Amino acid sequence: MSLCDLCESQLDRPGHVPPHPQLAISATLRMASGQNAFVYRCASCGQTLLLASDDEEAPDRWTRLDADGWR
Repeated sequence: MSLCDLCESQLDRPGHVPPHPQLAISATLRMASGQNAFVYRCASCGQTLLLASDDEEAPDRWTRLDADGWR
């Protein structure tokens, strides 16, 4: 399944960019660092996006859930 145009445009954007209208939060995960990661599922394309930071110092960003580093 491929990303819709809205999900494609969401990727790699900073966390302060709100989710597009078809994204709905589906879970909140607790990272090993103690930070939260937020899982969103797209009603249009069915893909799953993650809003999280890859370390404590970096700001949150939008990624695919299966992206390198988040498996």
